[in-house]
Amino acid sequence: MFTNRLFNVYLVAVLVMVISLTACAPSAQSNPADRFSGTWSGTMSFTDDANRKEDIVVTIPAGCIEGGVCGSLDNVTVSCTWEMTLETVKGDVFAYKFSKTMSGECPALGGGTLTLESDGSLFREHKTPDFTASGTLQPQ
Repeated sequence: MFTNRLFNVYLVAVLVMVISLTACAPSAQSNPADRFSGTWSGTMSFTDDANRKEDIVVTIPAGCIEGGVCGSLDNVTVSCTWEMTLETVKGDVFAYKFSKTMSGECPALGGGTLTLESDGSLFREHKTPDFTASGTLQPQ
C-alpha cells in the first residue's frame, strides 16, 4: 500500500512538472520584421529639389527574412513600382534595398531605412547617388 501511494505521488509530481514545463515553454520566436508588415503611405521630400514631393505606398508582408524579397514600394507620382529586399532589422530600423523595377521607367537604385516611430508611423530615408528621399509613412 505504501508503495502504491509513493508511486501515485511520484506520478502526480512528474505530471505536474511536465505540465509546468510545457506551460512555461517560450512561444515560437516572433519575426522582428513582422512589426513593419502592412501597407504604409506618405509624401516624400527630396534633397536635390526642395519643391519636389512624391506620394508613395509601401507594402510589407509578414514573414520576411533577411536577404529575401520583402514587399514593394509604389511611387504613385511617377508611376513606378520597385521590389524591396530586406537587408536587416535592427531594433526599430528595417533596412532595405531595391532589388528590381517591377513597373515604370525608373531604375532600381539605392536602398534605405524604415524607422518605426513611437507614434506608430514609419520614417523613411532612401539614399541614391543623386539625392535622398525622406518622409513619414502612416499605416493604412
